[in-house]
Amino acid sequence: MYEQLWKELEDTKEIPHRFNRLHIMPWYWIKAEILNGMAHNIINNLYKGDAYLIKDAFPREFMTDLISDVHDYCTINEESFHKMLEGTPDFHRRITPELSKKYSIGSCKHSCYFYHWNEDPFSIFPDINARWRVLKSLMGLQYNEYEDNTPKDGVVDRIQVVRYPPQIGYLEPHVDAHQHQRLIFSGYMSKRGVHYQDGGFYLINGSDEVINIEDQIDVGDILFCYASVYHGVAPCDLDVEPDWTKKDGRWFLSMYSNASDELVDHQGNPFPPRATAAPTKLYIPEVLPHYEPKTTK
Repeated sequence: MYEQLWKELEDTKEIPHRFNRLHIMPWYWIKAEILNGMAHNIINNLYKGDAYLIKDAFPREFMTDLISDVHDYCTINEESFHKMLEGTPDFHRRITPELSKKYSIGSCKHSCYFYHWNEDPFSIFPDINARWRVLKSLMGLQYNEYEDNTPKDGVVDRIQVVRYPPQIGYLEPHVDAHQHQRLIFSGYMSKRGVHYQDGGFYLINGSDEVINIEDQIDVGDILFCYASVYHGVAPCDLDVEPDWTKKDGRWFLSMYSNASDELVDHQGNPFPPRATAAPTKLYIPEVLPHYEPKTTK
């Protein structure tokens, strides 16, 4: 429905890197606009660097129940790590500051990964797919693109439930890969001022200013923007001692279509290309852990 417009924009204009403007609207409205073929203006805005905060996209109970379920899952099951190969199980892993050095961007978080081909222990895929399919349509994909794929097919859907523990949890300024999914698609599971008191998601504008929109986010909202727009997560509750076993801190739901680790080309390189997130190389101390505030002379 929208693939031609996306291709025209991507062929004639540079991809956006800086946040431009925030739009806030209810889920029922934007869903209707997208499915009725009326979202061309939204796409043009997205390619200018705009972000869309969508209110009440998920029931709050869905998010709060998922936090409890995932916390219990991580308590019962041992940590592990698995590349995206055929038969990959669901798993969880604490990505500590030291472990994050093995990743493309700096972070500290506890991530739990779920795939379509597994048992769906908390029955989350029907509710998530109902929203993801709408966003896939907006991105110019088939509404159920990748849903039935397994790693041998090249690109797979992956759900990630993330907890950023107080004081140390963060995600450095970065861009996400846009080759297989043009937009980041984030669900908010906790609220600043209720579950944590500071920090959280931010975007970066053309003046290198950090634009923090957390005060406008409620549990159950989603946000999407073009994946190349600079964004990250600042540490929350710097005065709270971090404890990996607790449920405090900031929780968030990520839905992304990733190239698997299963296929390689004739030279042994991953195929489709394993495009990953990349740091922006901006140094913004106030969004990083253990920073010293700048002083004026």
